[in-house]
Amino acid sequence: MAAGPYGWPQGPPPSHTAARVKLAATIGAVLLLLFGVRAGIQYLASRPHRGPLPGYEERVEVVRSEYRSFYGRLMSNPAAEHLFEAAAREVAARRYPAAIDLLRDAAKEAALPVIFNNLAVLYSETEDRKQAAAAFQEALARDPDDALIRQNLERLGGFNLEMTRPVTAEVEPNNSSVNANLIPLGKDVTAEMAGDGGDTDYFRFIAPPAPRDHVSIEIENRSPTLEIGIRLYDGEERLAMERKPDAPGKGLVEYIAPRPNTTWYLELWSAHGTSGEYTLRVSAMRAADANEPNDDIFSATPISVGSTVEANIMDVDDTDFYSFEAPASGSVTIELENRSATLIPALTMFAPDKRNIGFGPDIRTAGQGFRHTMTVEPHQTYYLQIWSQARTSGAYDLTVR
Repeated sequence: MAAGPYGWPQGPPPSHTAARVKLAATIGAVLLLLFGVRAGIQYLASRPHRGPLPGYEERVEVVRSEYRSFYGRLMSNPAAEHLFEAAAREVAARRYPAAIDLLRDAAKEAALPVIFNNLAVLYSETEDRKQAAAAFQEALARDPDDALIRQNLERLGGFNLEMTRPVTAEVEPNNSSVNANLIPLGKDVTAEMAGDGGDTDYFRFIAPPAPRDHVSIEIENRSPTLEIGIRLYDGEERLAMERKPDAPGKGLVEYIAPRPNTTWYLELWSAHGTSGEYTLRVSAMRAADANEPNDDIFSATPISVGSTVEANIMDVDDTDFYSFEAPASGSVTIELENRSATLIPALTMFAPDKRNIGFGPDIRTAGQGFRHTMTVEPHQTYYLQIWSQARTSGAYDLTVR
């Protein structure tokens, strides 16, 4: 019989040979399958657990979204994202203490509800209920209506809801920044100075989320003899403001304009051994206009040609950016009606590529508005910045025609 390709005889092999070949192939396939199954089982048994931990948010997109919402700008420092993602990998491997350390570092870069929520979940997994309650408290101080945080509180159980909320009644000891009471915004906090030769109370609050706002600090003195003073510190415990005790029985009011979502400490103390009760209230004043946050060109508020925008320069640190699309080639007119007796406004214009292309008229008089023309190309987006001169502030109307 003539040989076929590769040395095989032409025509079908004998029947008994075919049976042996088929049997050998079947046995080989079965052995390979068994080997593969065994190897797969060994691999799955040895690899880290990657199932989601209930209540733990691992999507870094949530961090980016909350950062924009609470700080009013895009996240420019990637450290918090990297730490958050690294923590998720540790959680997947069930290395919870390592994940906790990473999230605590992330919270220093971006103090967001999602990070504190994840810390609370991990502390609960490691049976550290005290730290879990503290993490829930930090989260709720920033967003008391966060659905995931509330679901976790209910799911985990065993938490006294009051211990997870910022306090509205002083909790001793609170005589240093280490054990400062975390208090909510917009609610009265009752407290007392003990009559033991001079008492000191520390409180901590979180500034409102973006847009930046003014905050009032009010102390109602409810004792005719108490002499009370106040110091304000930033998150790094640097002194920002001090008011020494005034007359006995007198309260005080202070105003600040903190950056969004930042931590502040209040130190209250009594002078000359006086004692008595008082009420503390820290409140957001909602001083920002409806177009905020628009303090940089990347968060410019879009406006329509022909419409009027009501706005204000809230304080010396405020500035407003706007964007508009030119309807046709030629020119547009920018009109600012000054609604304040104190504001000295100024205008800067930017091209579609965000280059500075000029300034508006030089205004020197408080309360004065302006009218300015700029050249535009059709269907291109241009940017405007309204800012104040001479550390002034006030309300205005802006129209692009």
